[in-house]
Amino acid sequence: MDTIEIEDQYFCIVCSQHLTVSSEEAKCSFCGKKEKADYVCPAGHYVCEACRLAPAANLIKKTCEVSNETDPMGVALLLMKHPAIPVNGSINHLVTAFSLLTALRNSGKVNVGKPELKRIEQRMKNASQGICGSWGVCGCAIAGGVVWSIITGATYLSDKERSMGLRLASTILDAIAQVGGPRCCKMAAFLAIQVSVEYFEQELSISIPISTTPKPCIFNKLNSDCLKDRCPFYGEV
Repeated sequence: MDTIEIEDQYFCIVCSQHLTVSSEEAKCSFCGKKEKADYVCPAGHYVCEACRLAPAANLIKKTCEVSNETDPMGVALLLMKHPAIPVNGSINHLVTAFSLLTALRNSGKVNVGKPELKRIEQRMKNASQGICGSWGVCGCAIAGGVVWSIITGATYLSDKERSMGLRLASTILDAIAQVGGPRCCKMAAFLAIQVSVEYFEQELSISIPISTTPKPCIFNKLNSDCLKDRCPFYGEV
């Protein structure tokens, strides 16, 4: 009997379409590197080998350092689609913080560079996995507070800025608590981004509009504890 060889099928990390063989130059959707691509998707997405294999924290830093995106939800969703980012876990706290700060930087209204991104990473190390249950505070709410602190220069000795940072974090926490149920780090990140964007507009007159919707959530089938209809982002994909 003749053996029929079937070429391996590869799928796009960004949009899940079948990748096709290519010999053209392409730009990595994460780090922006341009190189000859072996495979691209019909939508033009390409992921370089370094980004395909990158650990989660490195991927987040590399992507956000070069991103021109002004929509924080767009930044977050791109990062979350990468297989290095699990559905739940503390890395989602880092995604929230970096996505917000990246969009603020790209708005042109906040002076943010690599030192500020480094400070985000250092401060978020304390927001470990499971603290929503063991500490009573979600790391995505902490992310909003950390970003506020960095862009306003707030410290524990500040007056108004400190109070407003606390108010932002507490508003995020309340939004997450209102949904209830077991933790879902994707839901928490989406809510933290939405609340933070509204707060920056209201208190700082900084607009970073969200143009990318996380609903219907593409991660619901990966989360065994999905709240389904109780979650504001749930919907059949």
